[in-house]
Amino acid sequence: MKSDPQDTSGPLKSSRPLPRSASTSGRESLLTHVSHRAMATDFVVMLPEHAADGVEVVLEALEMLDSIEASLTIYKANGEVSRLNRDGAFKPVKMSGATFRLLEKSILWSQRTSGAFDITAGPLVEAWGFTRRNGSKPTAEEIQTARDLVGFNKILLDPHNQTAQLATAGMTINLGAIGKGDALDRLAAHLKKSGVADFLIHGGNSSLIAAGDQDHDSGRGWAVGIAHPTKPKRRLCGLYLKDRALATSGSGKQFFHHQGRRFGHVIDPRTGYPAGDLASLTILMESAADADAAATGLFVMGSHAIGEITEPWIQCPMILAATGRRQDEVDVSTVGQIDWIDPPAESESDG
Repeated sequence: MKSDPQDTSGPLKSSRPLPRSASTSGRESLLTHVSHRAMATDFVVMLPEHAADGVEVVLEALEMLDSIEASLTIYKANGEVSRLNRDGAFKPVKMSGATFRLLEKSILWSQRTSGAFDITAGPLVEAWGFTRRNGSKPTAEEIQTARDLVGFNKILLDPHNQTAQLATAGMTINLGAIGKGDALDRLAAHLKKSGVADFLIHGGNSSLIAAGDQDHDSGRGWAVGIAHPTKPKRRLCGLYLKDRALATSGSGKQFFHHQGRRFGHVIDPRTGYPAGDLASLTILMESAADADAAATGLFVMGSHAIGEITEPWIQCPMILAATGRRQDEVDVSTVGQIDWIDPPAESESDG
């Protein structure tokens, strides 16, 4: 881990803070950055000048990441998820309270999105070669074989005994699409409980959670930039985020072309094929885990299905970027009230 004050100038990434000059304060502000490597990404906590004395609390919070990762990872044999994947088809596997609640939340989001979000979809991602960073189109038989091992309704939870079981031998779960958000929620809860009220935490380029204000003079929260879905060094828009989490789902970074068609790495568990008509989807919610799951599920469902959902949980701000007719062109639409710094144009392209 490291702790060093620095400003926020430099290349903008997806869901990263904007330079202070992009807000209304009219001056450059120093942020204290504290980072810790976990879950194959850098978790970074940012504190504004007026909260810089909270560094020790931040260090304590980030130490939690190692135990969180150990529980949720599929790469350590003694982890809870690894034990469930190994033994769950043969017997109930005892879960910790935190992991069991995350499994319950994962299934809830599978139900809300009609199976578009599914933590058992790993065999399909593997069939398409994306876990090996070597995407290739599988045969119909290979897709069906993978689909036989997929289905959130095959996860059997026993709340009384706090155990989980897998109904089909060979199936596995992977909490990668919700685990980082859960870690952000846990870190944020620890900071707030310890008296740190103003902070921003991001876990990679697609998930973050913000609390309080970056600058007391503005009182609007944190200035955040959203990247263009296919050109990550280019900013699509900027907004203020206060006491909310933000997550972005898209396939701009991992994809391959086959017979002139582009295939992205986000797979629809219901069909076995790459998903959706969107280039990216960004959503704002109170919980980072909820935002991660909702962004993934809604991205898979696509813009037409999103418009047909009437449940209360869908009533939250969103930024939808659909692929335009020209290369790197996106058509942007928004849902709900967003505190813009600079809103996206209806159509974004290089001209």
